[in-house]
Amino acid sequence: MDKEFIPFVKGALLHDIGKVIQRASDHPAYKKHTEWGYDWLIEKGFDENIALASLCHHYHPDYTYKSNAALIWYQADNLASGERKEIEDEEFEESEWHRDVLLASPFSRIRNPLNIDEIPELTYLPLIKNLESVEVTLKDETEAPAGTEEYKKLLSDFEKDLEVGRKYGYPFNLLLMLFEKHFSNVPSITSKYYSKVTRQEIKSKHPDISLFDHSKLTAAIAGCMYRYYRETYPDRWNTEMLVDEIKNVPDDHKPYLLIGGDISGIQKFIFTITSKGALKSLKGRSFFLELLTEHCVSELIEKLNLTRCNLIFSGGGHFYILGYNTHSAVKVINELRDRINDLLFKEFEGALQVHIDYEPFHPDLFSKKGTELSELWNVLSEKLEKRKKKKWLLRLEKYLIPQMPYEDKDEEKSCLTRSCEICFREDKPLVDLIEEEEIKVCESCRSQYLLGSMLVRISKKHQPVIYKFKEKPQMDSIKIANHYYTILNDWDENLGKTALSVYRVNDFRPEAYEHSNAIFLPFGIYQHDEMQELSDVKDEFGISRLAVLRMDVDNLGKIFSEAVHPEDRTFSRMASISRRLNEFFKYYLNHIVEGRVIEDAIDVAGRGVKDKRRKLSVVYSGGDDLFIIGHWLDVTEAAIDINRYFRKYTGNPFISISGGIAINHPKYPVYQYARDAERAETIAKENRKNGAKNAITLFGGKDFKWYEINEVLERVDLFLRFLRKDTDHIEVDPEKLPKTFFYRLLSLARRFNEEGVLILPKAAYLISRANFKNAMPDEILKIKEVVMTSSKEQWKITETATLWTLMMMRRGGEE
Repeated sequence: MDKEFIPFVKGALLHDIGKVIQRASDHPAYKKHTEWGYDWLIEKGFDENIALASLCHHYHPDYTYKSNAALIWYQADNLASGERKEIEDEEFEESEWHRDVLLASPFSRIRNPLNIDEIPELTYLPLIKNLESVEVTLKDETEAPAGTEEYKKLLSDFEKDLEVGRKYGYPFNLLLMLFEKHFSNVPSITSKYYSKVTRQEIKSKHPDISLFDHSKLTAAIAGCMYRYYRETYPDRWNTEMLVDEIKNVPDDHKPYLLIGGDISGIQKFIFTITSKGALKSLKGRSFFLELLTEHCVSELIEKLNLTRCNLIFSGGGHFYILGYNTHSAVKVINELRDRINDLLFKEFEGALQVHIDYEPFHPDLFSKKGTELSELWNVLSEKLEKRKKKKWLLRLEKYLIPQMPYEDKDEEKSCLTRSCEICFREDKPLVDLIEEEEIKVCESCRSQYLLGSMLVRISKKHQPVIYKFKEKPQMDSIKIANHYYTILNDWDENLGKTALSVYRVNDFRPEAYEHSNAIFLPFGIYQHDEMQELSDVKDEFGISRLAVLRMDVDNLGKIFSEAVHPEDRTFSRMASISRRLNEFFKYYLNHIVEGRVIEDAIDVAGRGVKDKRRKLSVVYSGGDDLFIIGHWLDVTEAAIDINRYFRKYTGNPFISISGGIAINHPKYPVYQYARDAERAETIAKENRKNGAKNAITLFGGKDFKWYEINEVLERVDLFLRFLRKDTDHIEVDPEKLPKTFFYRLLSLARRFNEEGVLILPKAAYLISRANFKNAMPDEILKIKEVVMTSSKEQWKITETATLWTLMMMRRGGEE
């Protein structure tokens, strides 16, 4: 990478820093934000070649047309601002600068995907982002005004972190991380548009793109332009101004590439394992796929000589990168795809494949709104889908050849056909894996299992470190393509010296970025400290059962293709929505499922979740979906919290999430857990009128809309008033209820729900025999109302609440 490039892209990233400085000033009108930014950058020790970006990104007579770099800063800022709506008619509209403008949530631009005429209310984000708890959207800007003092605090916090990076020479990835940390909720513009007739704000023009998102996209576009024009016009780059080439791109020229990647074979790869060492294998295989995706991303960015700004999205085995359209770039993409797949085919015999493709586009698409931009993404998606349908076409002969069992050279073993005890493959040599017991596994499963062991060891840390090496290190590591990765729970200076890259997982501390190529990596990694294997949590509370939860966002395809109005469907806005979804599932989810830092974590049995933390493990989470396994009560409570905080996070009633929970004994096969949970999730999504999903299927196969879950919880709470809590279960309070009451109630509920049998006489008999001894009168009245009903909906709620209560009352019962 040439020496000019990184300072140039730093300038593009920092070009609008003057907006923060200006808003934090007591005299903001004293200078333009471009001048505020230039002066601040010089004061902080940035090179003038970087600081000039602040002056040049708006027209400056002394600089903008004096170098191609300055002109690119100017044009990149214009292209990245494509979402901004100008005054359409000066007779009826006007705009005013307001320092206290809060950023509208970009989710506010998403209409009801089932009825696009329904528009949500605008919601806002607090200026200063909370890194420990899910940022909650605000209904009114006055709830947390963004005045001078708030901006002063924001700037002070940013400058303190920046000072740490000064001694490292302000590494680019540190700057990018600090922008995400501090400026994700800062509006890129603070203008409000008003109707001259009514003096009411025109809400559709309220700013909803953050300074971070705008700055990142500007730097990405600038980096692509630099590479494209320098390579396309090598003889003219340093001697001529390429004004027409940069500003007036012909319609048939497409300097940009939207690059997409998709891994196929994920589900089968993760879940085709035995129950031996299941948790470590699950975590290891899932994390392997995360690393594989990241490996593809980092290799593409490195080979194209771009920066992490060009990564638009990465999650769930998919990624998108903004690139430039030159012969060398296309060659890099094709060669990298083939090289990685060669290595994957050799390692996994076709079980995994990475599909990478690209689609060229004109710069007008950055600012154009509507169907043309959607078409770009659709064309790329179709290309990737075609590649998936032609899986291993060029290697079809090798792919279809049955693999013969591996013959051990040891004569005593050569007559035995032995398979890997995790993945069951017979064509690979086996090695010993010694954990709780010795088992025979293939080398691939061994390395993935050890990766899972690394993750379990660092589970108590939210900020582990991943090291990437060219040569195999002298410690446990996993090989991906032609590189090696290892994970530790702390920084190791000696390893850092030889590492090509260092990934700081969920780590926003500036001191963690002293390595020249330290990279911030959000990742859903939470796992309880005491959960080394699945069997470790089975007896935590109540019945001995594990649960798997699968969830994903409802109608996501429609959200991106239809629910965002064509006028709002811009490159920057769609990228911002994608990033924030990924942020929820990869970063904030860790805090939600742990239950420690969120204010009102569900704790049905009063077990002290905030202190003990939930005994579960996030197997994968990213993009728009998740897979969690753990103790049945912890998983169930976590599912409810995830939904509650997802709604708070988006602030949009039209964006919902659905899921399914599967419960069984600890020895139940993992792949069957996965299938059962998938089936439960499908029930939640399909048993809905008019496609309105927004539901979950709980144990017993009963699906509920989320608002009905509140009724289930209330009913469980009512039942618990007649019981008492022991250390590891709930037990009957003989002073209030007979022991058999809930078993008989469950039997009645099932008869009514399954057979439609008239049960009121038996219900009355159950109440008469209960003899509620020392219970409170209002509690007795409520439970009588619950039992003495003929409502099908109420009996469905009662059945699930009763089953939930009995599962908390039961101790053990593994089989």
